[in-house]
Amino acid sequence: MNKKTIMMWAPLAFSLIFGILAVSLHHIACPEVIPSVYIQSPLYAIVPIIFPLLEKFAKIKIPYFLVVIVTVQIIISVDLGTALNFYAFIPNYDKFLHTYFGVWCAQLIYYFINLWGGQGMKMWGRLLLVMLSVLGVAAIWEISEYAMSLLFGTDPQLWKAALASGGHPLADTIWDMIVAAIGVAIFYITLLIDVRTGGKIYRGTISAERAGEEEGVLRAGADSAA
Repeated sequence: MNKKTIMMWAPLAFSLIFGILAVSLHHIACPEVIPSVYIQSPLYAIVPIIFPLLEKFAKIKIPYFLVVIVTVQIIISVDLGTALNFYAFIPNYDKFLHTYFGVWCAQLIYYFINLWGGQGMKMWGRLLLVMLSVLGVAAIWEISEYAMSLLFGTDPQLWKAALASGGHPLADTIWDMIVAAIGVAIFYITLLIDVRTGGKIYRGTISAERAGEEEGVLRAGADSAA
């Protein structure tokens, strides 16, 4: 097995390992078992398989750093956050995750905009499309949380807890959207620095010129090493 094959399947392997550990230890970490964990963790653990399948069948090679970042999101949110109850142990852990999501989702959407011919748009148009798209994905996530609360009687949006404490029932949902937008703003800053420094952050991996290149981030790494 060569290095390229190992790197391609490593994110999926790590995601599966953490998913199995999370499900196995959930009843120990959480005083009250959450039934949805036994569905969420296995399902999200196999999400990284999408990337090698995209490369094989659609000839779309997602930059490797984004594959790693998305896999880390799955591990720290579903496995550590929900299954192992990090939300209860670490203050504002949820808001950190939604900010982190905003950053990588913006990077991924910007990559696809360029891949699908968006370089013909003005830069401000691309950046506006990134913000609107990320907020749209964030809204879909909030809808999924609402669906989980209806199916399993859980409170992922904390509206029950807010009502019990006299708070606003929509506060958690709205702040999740706000910090996702902050994540997009962080991406804007990194993109500006990348442009001003001649591509020292992204190495051309998400640019219009490199988005469609078959070698993706691996080739960029080889170019920089040379």
